[in-house]
Amino acid sequence: MARIVQLSDLHLRAPGKRLYRQIDTAGALAQAIARINALTPRPDLVVLSGDLVNAGDDAEYAHLRALLAGLAVPYATMPGNHDDRDRLRAAFPEQPWAAGALAQQRRECDAGDLLLVDTLVPGEEGGAVGDAQLAWLDANARAGRDALLFLHHPPVRTGIAGMDAIRLAGADALASWLAGRPQVRALFCGHGHRTIFTAFAGRPLAIAPSPAHQIALDLSGDAAALAWTPEPGGMLLIDWSPGLDPVTHLLPVAAAPVQRYAD
Repeated sequence: MARIVQLSDLHLRAPGKRLYRQIDTAGALAQAIARINALTPRPDLVVLSGDLVNAGDDAEYAHLRALLAGLAVPYATMPGNHDDRDRLRAAFPEQPWAAGALAQQRRECDAGDLLLVDTLVPGEEGGAVGDAQLAWLDANARAGRDALLFLHHPPVRTGIAGMDAIRLAGADALASWLAGRPQVRALFCGHGHRTIFTAFAGRPLAIAPSPAHQIALDLSGDAAALAWTPEPGGMLLIDWSPGLDPVTHLLPVAAAPVQRYAD
């Protein structure tokens, strides 16, 4: 079995700075790292699925790298709309980046391949999958080997109108590509800052929460109502056995006492 943690939407700022002058994103990341390090058995990999920093500058990436040095398991990085792909690649040169301009990766595990797709559109909050991403997927989704697809931007509507306005463009092309790729078992996204489960192109799709702050659950359809809330942070824990669909658990950042029923 492969065990993967998806940690998304860190929005890390430079040391000493808080997001919106209120949210301690560095503290939330440190708490998440401590929770991951305490897991038994430990995960095989942590996928950091975008919006790793808030402004995409060098000071934030240096802070991110310093904090991730405390993570006791390997990690893979990918960009979101708050990231700068060139600075991200420069800050983590040891990551097995794909050739070309996009910050993409294929990671292998016992159950199959993890395909980390760059959906960043510079200067835009929304993302996109286009010819470059699909060509890379063609080359890296190997026949006869199962895969999980990671994208920052979800290709689905969530009902939160402000986030749906900045979801993934090119979703129809991605769905057409998936129609001929039965080896892709599931999709995992960030960007939504909430735990959301749905389906896309006949595959399970999960959206990860943020460890620091969530998007308020407003289903009124009013895009102007978009807001954040200090609801508890979290991440996703994915258990994936060869030949099977992944099993996904919501893992709160804050650990709680465990009381056995027999006690």
